[in-house]
Amino acid sequence: MLRMSKNIIWLLALLGISILLTLAFFLWASSGSYPKNDYAEIVNYDSQAEADQNKIFSVLTYNVGYFSGLTNNQPVTRDSQLFTANLASTIDSLKPIELDLIGLQEVDINSHRSFGINQVRQLATGLGLSQGAIAINWDKRYVPFPFLPVSAHFRRVVSGQAVLSRYPITNHERIVLDKVESQPFFYRAFYLDRLAQITQIDVQGTPLIVINVHLEAFDTETRLKQTKYLQALINEYVHNYAVLIIGDFNSLPPSREESETTIKALLDIPEIASAVPLENLNDPDNATFPSDRPIGKIDYIFYTPTSIKPLEWRIVSEVGQASDHLPVMLKFELR
Repeated sequence: MLRMSKNIIWLLALLGISILLTLAFFLWASSGSYPKNDYAEIVNYDSQAEADQNKIFSVLTYNVGYFSGLTNNQPVTRDSQLFTANLASTIDSLKPIELDLIGLQEVDINSHRSFGINQVRQLATGLGLSQGAIAINWDKRYVPFPFLPVSAHFRRVVSGQAVLSRYPITNHERIVLDKVESQPFFYRAFYLDRLAQITQIDVQGTPLIVINVHLEAFDTETRLKQTKYLQALINEYVHNYAVLIIGDFNSLPPSREESETTIKALLDIPEIASAVPLENLNDPDNATFPSDRPIGKIDYIFYTPTSIKPLEWRIVSEVGQASDHLPVMLKFELR
């Protein structure tokens, strides 16, 4: 009996130690390494290019998938050359367009998975864009994803969204959107924040609002909550400013086959319009995902027609498979 009691005590002690170690690992892994005061930050980059006085401007939205190409979130081994090559080829492809504004999603600042490269800085300096607004949405010391094998897990991840600009960024706000409440707490603890990133940019004396978003990908109910909030947010600005709403909306255009209402809800806002005209939204040539064989359009640019005149739009396919998305570009004038 005494030996059995000792065995039970040892088992309970081992169980307690295991629980404490698991809790300690959970707290450490789900904590961040990036200063929280810099989660919404305006950065000046060294650039030889100066803001010109052209009256035609260009904006691009691009989910870069941390420049992992078609391996995005796949449990595969990658080397640093993959990221270096994808960054270099993207800069070479975008430089001739002479972009004035870029909205980025899934861009790494200092992540183990992308070999610690500050991808925002690399793009800004490579494309001659001197201003950047960074919004961190994923700051974890360890992420148990992709799920198997364990060797594929993400270690330190510092990632987010960014707006790069040729013109001064005068204000920047980071808004965390609704989380997926149906998932357990440990899922939410390691999951990235979905953001609406609001920047105000002084374009030759005219204030331009750029709202850069990355909506929920997997849970429709949560994405619709985020969209409802986004509708209200847009209405705060469209009556007083020229506004661009850009990003990865993780939603297909409305059609007979697609009944999810995210994009329809935005198209129903009378003060904004889609850069890709309604009649072209479901054209297979305008799909943005996946980049090797695009079958779905989930990346968009919306604008305020009363203050912005669209001149040209297109899918920028020349970036190839640097990401699993293709970017969307709009050239415009301010009215």
